[in-house]
Amino acid sequence: MKRKLGPVLILLILLSGIPDFCYASDASINWSSDELAFMEEHPVIQVGVDPKFVPFEFFDETGNYQGLTSDYLEIISQKTGLKFEIVKNLTWTEAYEKAFRGEIDMLPAISKTAAREQYFLFSEPYYYFKRVIVIRNTTKNINDLGDLYGQTVAVQRNSSHHSYLADYPQINLSLYDSVESALTAVANGSETVFVGNLATTNYLIRSTGLTNLKFVAFESDKQQGLYFASRSDWPELISIINKTLETITPEEKIAINNKWIGVEVEPDYGPIYQIIMIIGGIIVIIWLVSVYWILRLRREIAKRKIIQSDLESAKIEAEAANNIKSNFLARMSHEIRTPLNAIIGMSYLAKKDQVIGTQKMYLDRITQSANMMLSIINDILDYSKIESGKIELERVPFNLDLVIQDVINIMSFKIEEQRIGFKLAKDPKIPNCYFGDAKRIEQILLNLINNATKFTTVGEVSLDIRLIAKQANQYHLTFSVSDTGIGMSEDQIKNLFDPFSQGDASINRRFGGTGLGLSIVKSLVEMMNGEIQVYSSEGEGSTFIVKLVLEEDVEKEKEYQKQVQALYFNDIKTLVLEKTGSNMNIIDSYLSAFGMHCELTTSPVSAINMLELENGKFSDPFDLLILDYDTPGGGGFKFIEMLQENKRIAKKPKIIMLLPMLREDLFNRLDDAGVDVGIGKPIIPSILYNGILEIFRTKAIVANQSLKREQKIESNRQNNYGVLVVEDNKTNQLIAKSLLEPEGFRVWLGDEGQAGFEIFKANQQDIDIVLMDLHMPILNGYEAAEKIRELSKDIPIVAMTADVIEGVKEKCEVYGIHHYISKPFDPEHFVEIIKKIVSRNVSQKKEIEITPTEQSKENAHVKIPVLDREAGLKYIGNNEVLYQQVLSAYLVENQDVNDKLAEAIKNKHYKIAAEIVHKIKSSSGSIGAKPLVLVASDLQKALEANQKDKIEDLYGQFVELMNELLENIKKE
Repeated sequence: MKRKLGPVLILLILLSGIPDFCYASDASINWSSDELAFMEEHPVIQVGVDPKFVPFEFFDETGNYQGLTSDYLEIISQKTGLKFEIVKNLTWTEAYEKAFRGEIDMLPAISKTAAREQYFLFSEPYYYFKRVIVIRNTTKNINDLGDLYGQTVAVQRNSSHHSYLADYPQINLSLYDSVESALTAVANGSETVFVGNLATTNYLIRSTGLTNLKFVAFESDKQQGLYFASRSDWPELISIINKTLETITPEEKIAINNKWIGVEVEPDYGPIYQIIMIIGGIIVIIWLVSVYWILRLRREIAKRKIIQSDLESAKIEAEAANNIKSNFLARMSHEIRTPLNAIIGMSYLAKKDQVIGTQKMYLDRITQSANMMLSIINDILDYSKIESGKIELERVPFNLDLVIQDVINIMSFKIEEQRIGFKLAKDPKIPNCYFGDAKRIEQILLNLINNATKFTTVGEVSLDIRLIAKQANQYHLTFSVSDTGIGMSEDQIKNLFDPFSQGDASINRRFGGTGLGLSIVKSLVEMMNGEIQVYSSEGEGSTFIVKLVLEEDVEKEKEYQKQVQALYFNDIKTLVLEKTGSNMNIIDSYLSAFGMHCELTTSPVSAINMLELENGKFSDPFDLLILDYDTPGGGGFKFIEMLQENKRIAKKPKIIMLLPMLREDLFNRLDDAGVDVGIGKPIIPSILYNGILEIFRTKAIVANQSLKREQKIESNRQNNYGVLVVEDNKTNQLIAKSLLEPEGFRVWLGDEGQAGFEIFKANQQDIDIVLMDLHMPILNGYEAAEKIRELSKDIPIVAMTADVIEGVKEKCEVYGIHHYISKPFDPEHFVEIIKKIVSRNVSQKKEIEITPTEQSKENAHVKIPVLDREAGLKYIGNNEVLYQQVLSAYLVENQDVNDKLAEAIKNKHYKIAAEIVHKIKSSSGSIGAKPLVLVASDLQKALEANQKDKIEDLYGQFVELMNELLENIKKE
């Protein structure tokens, strides 16, 4: 036995101690002419390395480049004559970024990922390693990648493991510049988990003495390759490296691997061999024990593979279940939104008829209840979007007073139902016109006020809007919602913003709700770079403070302020009679902002005395009386009777009466009582201003309204557009027809897709727009649109759908549906959208170019302008001055862009060219240059995919459009 083992042991010992091989230049490799030319032109290759990627590549204590990769580079250098110059004093992140920018030619030890393949060319792999999880010995319940969901995982920045884990959004990443620092963080408890390759982590754990760490293997059947990666425009270098790697023998590879890797993968059997040589019999026992454990290990591996397979199957099932959940939510929303559209639409149509105050109040309550139901649906969908990071904020001009008014209108029913008070205070120094997402701000305020109202049974809820700072046109505002409700404990506040969470189970039973509102509020506020704070004590109420920074719409605010200043009512003497005085300071501040001065009182008797003109006590009588309906001593109407009967009042003032919430019935009595204007509480500044304006500029307003009515009638007469409504829901058909016909539209109705197509085919010359439901029997909206597109390429088709499934808009575009209206829709907004689409399409039709020949008549096309001013203005809030500044900056920045692009394409630097085109695509979209954006998008894709046949044609189109755009801007 000893004789047999002796030669084997000697051979193993010799192999383990073999020094570096000495390689001779290999002239037998069949180099191509391009490869030979490349080596002659580029004798020195700049190489970027990971200085701590042991044992593959690293710098030793003397600063020499060492490691498995270093040996392979030495072989390639000797066989090719190329010199590989190592760029020193860089971290891996810095080396990677320099290679990404083309400042370094090659990365010799890198894994291949889909993202990296867009920027680098890769050789064949020359080594394979396995990925492992590293945790402390005391850490439990981490056995696979799935156990890392929801946890923070340490990983080396820009490594293949970084790219690999980035595909798992459920895992949070903590990035480190080196593996050693990441492992140290896990060892000292700063991090819980690290993911890296087995060889490097094993080497560093042993060399640094981090004995409290252990490995967890996963994806045991998968191996990761190590590659040489070069810049994308050097395919010859990759070909040279591949040919050289093919000449390296298996024995040479084993020798290199044993030199650098073997000590990590296999235990040191030297002492065991010595014992075997002395005691031959023991080897038999060891061999038998080894066989036993190997067999057992194989069984364990087989079991682990089964478990892994089961986990993968469970993951697939979980993803499928998640998709089913998302589709169910979207479908549920669609089914609920459709009848809601009918409820809101029919209520709107009913209010357009002559209805008395109470009927209008009932219709308003129906609409408010429908909107509340819609808000619940939106809460669920918004939370789902926030979870997946797919919610987006708009930037559109809006009026803050109108947002507040909408919030109050929606919440007034709830406040009245609770029989509590509501108080509004707004700093008069705050502008009204801003850029931002008005709907999301409204959603934040609705949720906060609804929450405050729900938990308040005695007292009041208040909304206080204050200015805390101003920087240029940025206004720092606070929206404070306070209540006198049940309050909260500290423990309840801690969990307040958790989704599906409420104070406790009893609150859930008593007050109901989804538990999503405040969670959504916090997410939306943070998305707006704002802050939310909560102050509360049990039994003493709560205060929520939202801090937001809003950008002022300077142009519209100037217009508004000019209007206010032009109509200052300095000479209007005003008396305010308010029941308790709680709103007096607010009214006083609002009137002061209008340039008016007023006298304040809470006493009807005092008010009568102030209005009387005895002995010339008041030589200047009051012009305006602002009167609270709940005035003591019989109420507001009783007080007016007293004024009318009082003969000592020579001049009766104009009267504005402040009415309680949800008392629309009182509006019917205002004329009979001699009240000029009624305003609902709480008082909104712009509403009060408009009320005063209505009284003292009545003739102008009446004339203006009359003119507007005449213009509208004339507009409706001129509007003879034809609309095809394809909708299988009869109620929605009726709503669309009832909304459009009064505006002058001629309406055709189709019950399903095939019928709609037939109607369009028969009346194509008379139909200017198609409104298309997507879900219909026989032929759905997509199929019907596709058939209509065969007859007409330019007819606008508008999707009317309650679908909220992701990808619907994109699918509509594929089928030629380029406009989208979501149900339920706002009736007035709906009509305006249809008018805008039709008028724009008709104006484009007028630009159709027709030549005398019959062939050209058939090929007539719509000429789309390269610069759409209307679209560009819309992107920046219709600010004409700012738009001109943006165009000027665009012109200066892009004067030489065609030259830069031509240079990059000529030298086949497609990556640089793609970056140039991408930048142009982004900036061109923001000014309304849609044709250039479309061509730039296609050219960018062609450049990134190295599609040389497409690049030339698209480049020509790009240059032509770019030149035309720049000329147009110069004319502007």
